[in-house]
Amino acid sequence: MSTGFSAGPQALGYMFQARYALYLILTNKEELQSAVESLDDITFFENENNPIELLQLKHHTNAKASLTDNSSDLWKTIRVWSTQLQENKISLPDTLLTLVTTAKASANSATFLLRPFKDRDSKLAWEKLLEVANKSKNEDLTKSFKSFKALSTTQQQLLIDSIQIIDGSSDIIDITPAIKEKLVAVRRKHRDAVYERLEGWWFAKVVKHLRDDSLDFISGFEVRDKICEINDQFKPDALPIDFYDLKIPEQPDISQDNRCFVNQLKEIAIHNKRIENAILDYYRAFEQRSRWAREELLFGGEIEKYERKLIDEWERYKLALQDEMSDGNDDESEYQKFGRKVFNWMEQDANICIRDQVTEPYVMRGSYHILADKLLVHWHPKFLERLTQLLVTT
Repeated sequence: MSTGFSAGPQALGYMFQARYALYLILTNKEELQSAVESLDDITFFENENNPIELLQLKHHTNAKASLTDNSSDLWKTIRVWSTQLQENKISLPDTLLTLVTTAKASANSATFLLRPFKDRDSKLAWEKLLEVANKSKNEDLTKSFKSFKALSTTQQQLLIDSIQIIDGSSDIIDITPAIKEKLVAVRRKHRDAVYERLEGWWFAKVVKHLRDDSLDFISGFEVRDKICEINDQFKPDALPIDFYDLKIPEQPDISQDNRCFVNQLKEIAIHNKRIENAILDYYRAFEQRSRWAREELLFGGEIEKYERKLIDEWERYKLALQDEMSDGNDDESEYQKFGRKVFNWMEQDANICIRDQVTEPYVMRGSYHILADKLLVHWHPKFLERLTQLLVTT
């Protein structure tokens, strides 16, 4: 619900700009470099000093929006480009000036004549726009008209001839399938999942680019390399890793945490920081396994088979360690020492992967904590016995 102070349309505009930039990068030559909010909303460069295309993007939520010769979208854009021409920041006709809008250009308007089609007529468009600049009484656009008229006639004609208008563009929703169509090297059944991860990476990169006011360009090579990197995670012997950077929102209170896997760790007297790491691994593995399941990336019964493998390896190590213990030693400190050895083996030595290329440790460690929470593995050799006694007495 809008309150009248909503910034929704503006927010959509910024998101559209970032998403459309990704589409353009995948459409253009991979050797081109790009920048967001540099000379324009999006700018493509052949090299640092040679911008070859400036793009202004205008997103409208109204499906019936139109682009007329009096539109503020058009004249504010012309003002930007007129100023850059006067300040020699762009060189015409070497630089293409593109206005992309979800609005439709009105028939017989200058904007209609500047579309990249065979009926394009930039000379007639210039005459129409100059008439608007000379006769319009729109005070909001006075600075735009002034900037345009400050150019010489030759510069005005050169500027208008360098402009192309892409009207009726896909909006922020419809541009998504257009981007997915560019992922031709990705298997069709994985395109949604690859796109989701690519966009997550891309938005984070754009935000950092803007926050740091970065002068570094984003190359088409970098984006395509990232697609390959993500796509590799969907090969038959791999799975995507998505939660390495997951953090627990609040500092866990170990003393008040009575989950079974946490109590098991308390029983073997390990440092609280190690328990915090275990809780983090538990969350990461839980979220990762859930996402794999939602995206139908797992083969039938694969998680169950993996858990059986984890239990089998844990049991083999535990039994081997038991053979080395002294018979009849009922010393609690020895039990805790035994439990720490089993836990240390799991945390530091074991390397049991669900698939050959899924080597991220949190998957295995967190899966063991999930099993410990179900009492399918334990660290302290007397944990199950004591728990059973406790349940009987209560």
